[in-house]
Amino acid sequence: MTPLEIRPVAVIGQTPTRAHFQTGLMRIGIIGSNGDILELAQESPRRRRMTKAMHSTARHRLPEEVRALWVVRTSMVSPRSIERVVEYAARYGFNALFVQVRGRGDAYYRSSYEPRAEALADQPDDFDPLGYLLRCADGAGVQVHAWLNVFYVWSQPRKPRSGQHVVSRSPNWIARDAQNRYQMTTAGKVEGVYLCPSNPNVRAHLLKVFAEVAQRYPEIDGLHLDYVRYPYDGYCYCAGCRARFREAMRERVSETRRAQLDKSVAGRNPLAWIQAFPAEWSDWRRDQVSAFVGAFSRQSRRINPNLILSAAVWPDPQAAAKQKLQDWLYWLRSDWLDTVLPMAYDKDTAVVQRQAARVVEQAQGRPVIVGVGAWQVSPDSTVNKIRAIRRSGARGFCLFSYDAITQEGKSDAYLRAVEREVNPYPFG
Repeated sequence: MTPLEIRPVAVIGQTPTRAHFQTGLMRIGIIGSNGDILELAQESPRRRRMTKAMHSTARHRLPEEVRALWVVRTSMVSPRSIERVVEYAARYGFNALFVQVRGRGDAYYRSSYEPRAEALADQPDDFDPLGYLLRCADGAGVQVHAWLNVFYVWSQPRKPRSGQHVVSRSPNWIARDAQNRYQMTTAGKVEGVYLCPSNPNVRAHLLKVFAEVAQRYPEIDGLHLDYVRYPYDGYCYCAGCRARFREAMRERVSETRRAQLDKSVAGRNPLAWIQAFPAEWSDWRRDQVSAFVGAFSRQSRRINPNLILSAAVWPDPQAAAKQKLQDWLYWLRSDWLDTVLPMAYDKDTAVVQRQAARVVEQAQGRPVIVGVGAWQVSPDSTVNKIRAIRRSGARGFCLFSYDAITQEGKSDAYLRAVEREVNPYPFG
């Protein structure tokens, strides 16, 4: 055991509990005794060198060319569906799977923190989708990355059946718009229920969830973040955000101005501070997401320096930072992530090629794996996009999604049609 490894304190043969994992996290300084995330101090030069070395180790574990599939949780619901995922990936030349194991604040793996996914209700209680997929993939030449939706946690009109689901258990963690509203399902720019990225309890919970995955499944190749952003720049205006933003700004304004703004808030204008400092408000929210990614990276590298850390991101980094408050280019250049997967889902191959080339250039030598919206185009169009991505100098490609193009494992016709381009040199 290395000094950076979390080892749950448990009796041999006993299933680790939430308390065991929290004890491990406290030992390495990720959370405090009250369960809150600890804000790490400025890293020392020695710590920066260690972090860079860990990052280099993980990055070099990427295949020379990544040929990947995103696998949505609907293909993680039975042993047979999981076997088919690995079978098709290996047969048709793919060497990496990004497998969704946390889709809507639930678990397609053994978790002490989040409820078992409702879609697994017909399976035996001891069925572990992620564990089973890892066993199937062992020796198949296919990497497995645990795909984790971060702040996006629900998308149905009804509430979760489990009272332990974060939406039911902690409704005060839910992100809200300027009218203090949230929505349960997709409408307009919002996909459903998001958690508030600035809430320290939200961040502490997510870090514990993600640490548990890395610790319980040491054989996984990577952790892959998705929805690590706000739904759009019109979120989150919850009471906690407003109070924390005021606290961040209070020393930057005069006592007189502070009193004026506080009087406006008391006079039924809860957004007074935000309206007074709109640019700072955007920067502050952007920084909340970045703070979480930085903490996630440091934690993950302590648990397992060999983990490949990645995120699915909007393809234009400037638009992502402005519209989604997702400053992923900063995360990549800070070596918090080993690679990013820009979702270049445009149907037009020329647009995909331009996006891929631009991201590769801005990544400054760091690996980029370009996402392809295969579900909405023909196999021929996907082949053309793979060729364009290769010309861009990207490290590889990832098709979205296995489930759509195989009809959830019922047909391999699409994969057969793109096989020759996916892996043109199967023996070398």
